[in-house]
Amino acid sequence: MSNTLGVPWVQTASGKAFPLVGAEPALVDFATDIAGPLARCARFAGHIGSGVYSVAQHSVEGADALLRETGDKRLAALFLLHDAHEAYIGDISTPVQAALAQMADIFRGDCGGQLMRQSLKALQHHLDMAIHEAANLALPVEAERAIIKAMDIRMLVTERNQLLGPPPCSWDPIIEAAQPIRRTGKLRVWPWPEAADEFMTRAQRWLPCFAKSTTPKKSRNAA
Repeated sequence: MSNTLGVPWVQTASGKAFPLVGAEPALVDFATDIAGPLARCARFAGHIGSGVYSVAQHSVEGADALLRETGDKRLAALFLLHDAHEAYIGDISTPVQAALAQMADIFRGDCGGQLMRQSLKALQHHLDMAIHEAANLALPVEAERAIIKAMDIRMLVTERNQLLGPPPCSWDPIIEAAQPIRRTGKLRVWPWPEAADEFMTRAQRWLPCFAKSTTPKKSRNAA
């Protein structure tokens, strides 16, 4: 969408016009525009037979796993927000990104796919900057990014094994070599209101912007 803002924007659940280019931290609403949309955003393009396994639940499960293993609340907070930009642009799965890169190479030559990937990464980073500033949480440094990435891959293999079932063919060798997270019991797909509330519970527990808040606040999208 575009209008007098002069840049692409999305209408958020809270009714804001959120610019995707030039995103402003003051427009970030964690309860309504982050938690709720992430809780309704399906991972694996919705190909989970037991229901919509959401980006919000993925973020919470991974953040909890990191906290159990490291005791580091900052790492947990960073994982909680690592996909928060998807509240505004959706979850573009890795296979879809690869397919788009291949198509870009076909239409634009060998550099097309690289340009597509760089553009997407730049957009995600731009949104991350606004979200982290709103959270009063510094962006991860290189060592932290590596830890977040490793947990993201471990979460992916855990989710694949427990929610998708046996793969029809091998996945990327990095994924096949990853160790699933340690947790009690198997993953249970949460209804979206539960996922939104669990996300907000962690946000208020770990994000510095909520440090002075004394009353827990549920997602305004949750019923």
